[in-house]
Amino acid sequence: MVNFSLPKRELIIVAVLLLVAFVVRVLLFPLQGYANDMATFSYWFNTAATQGIRPFYTYVMANVGWVDYPPFNVYLFYAFGSLAKAFSGSISTIYFVKLVPTLFDIATSALIFMFMRRKLTFNQSIVATSLYAFNPAIIYNVAVWGQFDAIYTFLLSVSVLLALKRKPEASAVVFAVGLLTKPQAIALLPLVVVLIFKKDGIKRLLTSITAFAATILVVILPFEWSNPVTFLSEIYFSAYGNYQYTSINAFNLWGMFGLWVPDGNLYILGWLLFGAFAAFTMVVLYKRLHISGNMLALYAAFLLFFAFFMLPTRIHERYLFPAIVMLVLLVPFSKKIRPLYITLTSTLFVNQAYVLYYLNMNAFIPQGDLVVLVVSVINLILFLYTSMMMWAELKERRIHNTPESAELTKQSNTPATEVTPQ
Repeated sequence: MVNFSLPKRELIIVAVLLLVAFVVRVLLFPLQGYANDMATFSYWFNTAATQGIRPFYTYVMANVGWVDYPPFNVYLFYAFGSLAKAFSGSISTIYFVKLVPTLFDIATSALIFMFMRRKLTFNQSIVATSLYAFNPAIIYNVAVWGQFDAIYTFLLSVSVLLALKRKPEASAVVFAVGLLTKPQAIALLPLVVVLIFKKDGIKRLLTSITAFAATILVVILPFEWSNPVTFLSEIYFSAYGNYQYTSINAFNLWGMFGLWVPDGNLYILGWLLFGAFAAFTMVVLYKRLHISGNMLALYAAFLLFFAFFMLPTRIHERYLFPAIVMLVLLVPFSKKIRPLYITLTSTLFVNQAYVLYYLNMNAFIPQGDLVVLVVSVINLILFLYTSMMMWAELKERRIHNTPESAELTKQSNTPATEVTPQ
């Protein structure tokens, strides 16, 4: 995806930045995440390491009766669970649990730098990379809480960039792995489909669908199952069915009216809202991609992630996480994005930290809590603002109007060729 070499000095600086970002995260590993999550992950790591990949789901269901992480995670459980087992007694398994998303998070930082360096100067690229590498909300999710959101975020980011580079089959393969990591990756499916169809046509879309299906089969083949459809649907839908509430600690549209409120049939309304918004976003992308270029595609990806956090019911506090990556990719090219990046970073951090505080107290956040209401309202205002920006794009008023954006659009509308770095 990146075919250019960097001067030795630049390589050293980038390596030091990534190393410092890694060390910062490791130093935070001893901080308390959510005890129940850490115990669950530790059990899964140990089970995969001792039982192997093939019987993992059968064994866990027989002994615990519950597992809701899709199959690609089990390979990570096995690899890092085996490492934890080898270092048993000297390093806590929790450290290895947190190491997994940390490595993917650092990989995302490197990916951001490579993307930026093809468009911007070295100094600009370093600044943009640092916005993600040292983002407090991102670090908190990965190094303190120890969640796995960084893994599918990295995979989806790669998938989008591959689609933009007109590598549709590779994009579909990586997207399939992302979907097999976290079900909320489904939010980006419309974008990947539209990009592949728009840039490469129906034939390449069909070959990409084939590559997607083949990847799904290859990943799940080692597991015990008699029917691939029921095997996957039971993993995905059983977890979704266990959380029949409007907001699972997400400070979003539904969070304004309280957390953990039974959603009844409201989940249908939530998905209709998201579906309608996704359709609107894809219509704008389809009509304006040839004019506004790849920046519009990245903005559409951000909006899909943001809408997935804001509109459906049964959403967790961490689902805003991947939207931050797309904002970072946009920050150097649009002045309008910069305050949005700062504000959403703040709301995500507050949402995560506030929820984890109550979780570790074994308590629910009180209904009508002022922090929940204020942050939810801020997120809603930002969502309406970003939606209006997309509407303005439809009315032929471009979102991105900086000189850097114009240059990037010029590059994105030319045939797929390599861009000489500045």
